[in-house]
Amino acid sequence: MARAGQLMGPMGPTPGPAWADVLTTWSPAWGVNAVLLVLAVLYLAAARRHGAWPVRRTVSFLAALASAVVTWNSGIAVFGHAAFAVHMVMHLMLIMVVPAFWVAAHPLELLRSSLPERAGARFDAVLDSRASRALFFPGTVLIVYALVIVLTHLTGFMEAMASSMALHHSEQALYLVAGVLFFHVAIGVDLLPNRPAYFVRYVLMAFAMGVDTLVGVVLMQAPATMFPSYDLEGVHLGGALMWVVGDGLMMVIMVLLGRLWVSDASAKVDFGPWLESARNDAFREQTGSSADAAGDLDDDEDALAAYNRMLARLDRGER
Repeated sequence: MARAGQLMGPMGPTPGPAWADVLTTWSPAWGVNAVLLVLAVLYLAAARRHGAWPVRRTVSFLAALASAVVTWNSGIAVFGHAAFAVHMVMHLMLIMVVPAFWVAAHPLELLRSSLPERAGARFDAVLDSRASRALFFPGTVLIVYALVIVLTHLTGFMEAMASSMALHHSEQALYLVAGVLFFHVAIGVDLLPNRPAYFVRYVLMAFAMGVDTLVGVVLMQAPATMFPSYDLEGVHLGGALMWVVGDGLMMVIMVLLGRLWVSDASAKVDFGPWLESARNDAFREQTGSSADAAGDLDDDEDALAAYNRMLARLDRGER
């Protein structure tokens, strides 16, 4: 029967649980469940007061809570501290699955709609602050994501965590925070300062996939001395899960992001400042328009029509 990594026994690593045991073992985490219940009540009450809150967002929020319940109440939590491969499943749930569902539920937007005028103004000020802009900057969230993945897997952290439940719980919180930050920027259309263009989001997720792949491949080739507290087979299996399942989840999210891009009526092609300037320069050169006449070619119908006529002439070899 397939086993989920290994457990640490008094004489060293011993065979870990079968995957069937991981799926069927449950142990209630009452503290976590209480927090999740409070969040569910607050969200559902706010959605009801809103009146026109989309059902799909509520479903996504409940899916995030359900994923969290599975993570902290099932065999993932029971065996996740000692069995390396099960611990990797916990990582993927906390840094990808739960955050992706959470972000798709638009919690910031719902919170903002529920606040009174004065509190809402403070909320807007905090969200638009320099600190918030720095925190939600694409480069910042990518660095946080990469550091969390690399430093908890390719250093002595995992070995130290094997004998410390405090580090184990701290790591769970770290993964959840890093995942929420990353996906708020990568796929979120919620209230955010400096929301990046969709193309930037794809680049962001591609780099994150690269980090997952790198760590997964290193773990798959790890020597026995890298994690003495864990059986080598479990470490290699955990690396395979990080690579295959982690990249698979990221690809699914990228496909859903593509659907969001296509359906977003407010999204238009963002050429960036350099390419947009080059396009306007070409328009002015070909048509003889003044610098101010070109304007924004996507918003000015007359300018856009003239630009299209210019492209047609160039296609026919005319000037």
